[in-house]
Amino acid sequence: LHDALPNCSGAWRALLGITGAALRRSAAREQAPVLAAAAAASQIRAGQPPAQGFSTQAQPDDASLTATAQDSASAFDTVSRYKEKPWEYLTSEEYIVRYGDHPVWADYRRNHKGGIPPQKTRKTCIRGEKICGNPCPICRDQKLGLHQQNVKLLEQFISPYTGEILHPTRTGVCMKQHKKLTHVIGLARDFGLLTFHVPFVDYKDEDYTNSHPAVSKTSPAPALQTGSAWYPWYEWQQPPEKEVALIREIGRA
Repeated sequence: LHDALPNCSGAWRALLGITGAALRRSAAREQAPVLAAAAAASQIRAGQPPAQGFSTQAQPDDASLTATAQDSASAFDTVSRYKEKPWEYLTSEEYIVRYGDHPVWADYRRNHKGGIPPQKTRKTCIRGEKICGNPCPICRDQKLGLHQQNVKLLEQFISPYTGEILHPTRTGVCMKQHKKLTHVIGLARDFGLLTFHVPFVDYKDEDYTNSHPAVSKTSPAPALQTGSAWYPWYEWQQPPEKEVALIREIGRA
């Protein structure tokens, strides 16, 4: 115990010395602007121009400020540029780094309660200014624009085997975006930008001719042979005399 006391006291003295030096340096930094202002005021009162201080940091010139502003403007303009031409975003380096060769919905998993996912996706991810916690693959990336010319994006939501649009429970898109996606895919097919399969139906001529064994010649109707009416109630029928006499009496009255 007696041997440990000198070491502890020396450590405490070193720690207190370091703390005191740090406090003195901070106080000097705080007092430096005050002393400089006081010295400048005294020089002005004495009629001498104040001394100018020089800084070791390089001041930004107008060219660097303009370049920085242009870089920020171009970075901000990418959203509007991809909004007008969304198909250019799929060929950019940003898209390749983020998604690679996978579809945009490949790594999407919706947050839900329990172990069984819901049978339907949400109606929409954005309601006014409120955004849900886990937006769908299209709502989470504003640069993915649904357009009929954005063929590479539309092909990711079409099955390569059946040619049908993938169900939203598989892709994870909300019902609002799925409705837009269906409409845009229909426009792309109408414009000839997307290929789709039309099944070929081979019609058999014997099914639509009278030469089939199950079809025989129809005999003419009896009315056409005798010249009478087709139905008996089409011919003139004399009404009973009693009913005719009753109607005449009612007419006289």
